[in-house]
Amino acid sequence: MEDIYRLDDTVIACSNDVVRVNDFAAAVTTDFLSTPVDDHHLLQFDHQETDTGVTGSSAMSDLIKTQIATHPLYPNLVSAYIECQKVGAPPELASLLEEIDRESHTISGCGEIGADPELDEFMESYCEVLHRYKEELSKPFDEATTFLTNIESQLSDLCKGALTMDYRTGPAGYTTTLGNNMLEMASFL
Repeated sequence: MEDIYRLDDTVIACSNDVVRVNDFAAAVTTDFLSTPVDDHHLLQFDHQETDTGVTGSSAMSDLIKTQIATHPLYPNLVSAYIECQKVGAPPELASLLEEIDRESHTISGCGEIGADPELDEFMESYCEVLHRYKEELSKPFDEATTFLTNIESQLSDLCKGALTMDYRTGPAGYTTTLGNNMLEMASFL
């Protein structure tokens, strides 16, 4: 493994179990990042601007995004996020989100769990946080749905037969008892 760290001494240096990447852009062009770093080595990236104008933090951010997107738990993360977005969404949007969720499950991460324990822990905990967030988001909607269902039921019980009630005829052309009584009283006048 020691020879891998010495591919280009100006780019990558290794000492005291610390692997230092001096020029991230140059390191990306080498095979260094495709080889795993042992557990007893620490990987460090220097923050500096490269010739292309890309800062080290930007390149590091891109590396982290790539690691997350290729992690085996990434489809679970996307699914949990989509479930949060579906809470309270209109049916058309919810069906679109379900379609996106199905597509995300066909794409699986290419990494393996255990290769980066910190990233594994981050992905697992973030998925858990999103699941709890979805539950918390759902509570007010579930309560509102239950409340509105109860109100609808109560209004339905109160209005049985009253919807067709009119002084002369109901909206569907039905004559009601009250309407008949009014007509009888009007005939005496």
